Formats: sequence, structure tokens, C-alpha cells
Amino acid sequence: MGKIVPLPDNVDRHLSLGESALRNSNFAAAVPHLEKAYQRTPVFEVGRELVQAYNGLEQSASALPIVSEYMEDFLASAKDTELLYDTLLALPDYRFAWATLAHVAVIQRPPLQQRIEDAEAADLAANQPALEKLAKELKHLGGFDAHKQEQVIKELGRLPRQLMIEAARPNLTDEDVHPAVRISLLDALTAVGDREPVTVLGYQTSGEVVPDDLPGVLNDPTLLAVLDQVQRQVGLGDPELMRATVQVLRFELGYLYPFIDQTITDPKQFAYDYLHKDSAPLSPAMQTLLAWLGEQTAKLADMA
Repeated sequence: MGKIVPLPDNVDRHLSLGESALRNSNFAAAVPHLEKAYQRTPVFEVGRELVQAYNGLEQSASALPIVSEYMEDFLASAKDTELLYDTLLALPDYRFAWATLAHVAVIQRPPLQQRIEDAEAADLAANQPALEKLAKELKHLGGFDAHKQEQVIKELGRLPRQLMIEAARPNLTDEDVHPAVRISLLDALTAVGDREPVTVLGYQTSGEVVPDDLPGVLNDPTLLAVLDQVQRQVGLGDPELMRATVQVLRFELGYLYPFIDQTITDPKQFAYDYLHKDSAPLSPAMQTLLAWLGEQTAKLADMA
């Protein structure tokens, strides 16, 4: 009997073959091997090489989940940050690219900003009619049904920054645009650093804000205070109820942004009323508010 030679570990074999193909710019061969290695060992070091391979095949959309998963790792070194921007600008997703600048090392920001601006200019020169058509659709979202609104909003990052800003603004006061869409657009203006004041329609109110000065819907202090109160009042006795309630409320309270503090002046009382809405008497104002929140969530079903 001949000598038995053990087979190499499958993950090591796929990683070795994928890395070899990547070094030789054979991206078509690198991708399947690196995919298998990443499936078995989903760590940044393998994911980074898979991103390189996807980009080499001009499949940057496939790289986006990995980029999102390991954002902090990609921002930890100049070389990996460049790879991150290779991906974002190949998609392209200009909203993501501009938003990420705030988290990039200060010394890298000027050249990366120039990269974004150059990419936008080249894109406009090559695809101006298509980009202007998308911008016009985005500018008049209220004229579309809910499903079409959802489709168009998904293309937001495709627009160069200035086109996106100009197209997003009119929707912020349009009652025919769902509150969730309006807030998503406002959050996008915050993400790209829009410094011009805008008027925003909110729940039973409207007002002027500067997007770049806002905390972002997920960091709104009143929203966070309400969620904290829900967790405190439910307590650890029913962790499943606590998680489910927080998940739903985080979504619903977003409809009230950026004027949540004007609607919910007492986060503790709101949390109590919300948790006991089926068993305790509510004020007329609270009944109206909860009914409105429920209506908005029901309307979102039409956008699926």
C-alpha cells in the first residue's frame, strides 16, 4: 500500500487557491474559491479579499454586504478604506460614500472627497439623461403610488450629491409621501452633510431644520429616551416582549422625527401609556397619536 497523504483542509485549500488567483488578477477563478472560504470562515481578512475579487469582476453589489458588515475594519487602515471606496464608487452609491466620509481618518478625507466628486462628474457626463430622469421621479414622489415610491427611494444613492439634495427637498412637505419615506430622505440629507435649511412636515406640525445639524433618526434623544423607558418598565421578566416592543416602537417613532420632542414631552408617561394602551384610559391626544402611528404602519404594507 502506498503512503497515505492527508487532504488539506477544504477552507485552507479554497483560501489558498482564491488568493493565488487574486494575485494573478484571475478574478473569475478567485471568486468561487474565496466565497467558499468565506462561507466557512466569515472573518474580515477573508471578506476583504472576496471584496477585491468581486470588484475585479465588476460585481461590487455582491461586495456591499461584506463592506457593511465590516465597516469599522475597512476604515481602520488607509489601504482598506481605499478598497471600501473602490466598492462604493463602482456601485455607485454616492449617499453611502458621502456619509462614510465623516468616519474616515481626517488626513484621508480631502483625497477621498475629490474621488467622490470626480466620480460624480464623470457619471454625469456619461449618464446625464438617465440621472436627470431619476432625479425628476424622486422630486415628485407624491405623484406615485406607494409601491413606486418605494422603488424610486431605493435608487437614492445612485444620484450624485447635489442632484439628490435638490430632488429630495420637495418631498419633505408633501402629504402624499409616506412619513417613513420623508424621514428617510431627511436622514439622507443629514448623511451627506446638507447645510441648507429645509422645511419638514411632521405629525400635526411643520418646521425648519438644517439637516447637517440633526442627530439622525436612530440617534434622536427623545426616541432613545422612550425606548429606554420601555425597557425599564417591561423589565427583565419578559425579555421577549421587551425586544419586540422596542423593535416596533423604534420604527413607529421614526414617523415623528425630527419633532419627536414636541409630540412626546414625557418619555416615561408615553412608554407607560403605550405599554398599557389596551387596559388603561388614555388621553384624547394619546389616542389620536397612537391611531395615527398605527395607520402609517398599515400603509407601509402597500409599499412592500
